[in-house]
Amino acid sequence: MTWWTPENFARKRHGLSTRSQVIAAVRQFFTERDFVEVETPALQVCPGLEPHINVFATHLTEPFGQSERRLYLHTSPELTMKKLLVAGVPRLFQVARCYRNGERSPTHHPEFTMLEWYRAHAD
Repeated sequence: MTWWTPENFARKRHGLSTRSQVIAAVRQFFTERDFVEVETPALQVCPGLEPHINVFATHLTEPFGQSERRLYLHTSPELTMKKLLVAGVPRLFQVARCYRNGERSPTHHPEFTMLEWYRAHAD
């Protein structure tokens, strides 16, 4: 289906508007509670530790003659955000693009948005 044609996009436009409102409400909710919004790198040196989740791999070509490196798109921002928590950021959240290879169903897509949040000294 060519979703970008005006007649097809018209059926999806409401969802685009709703998504924008939800993201704005999420940001407002956390900001009002003194959380810091962070943006962590999507490229990781090591894939996630979940053996049941397949990752996307890529190669980084360095511009000054260094060797090429294999990197992975993160399956969630969890590890990097927990490092920030340990480093001293007491309340943080992120609305992140995440990537999981081999996932496709009516409720799963290989690229999706995830809300991840943490706060120190809380259960």
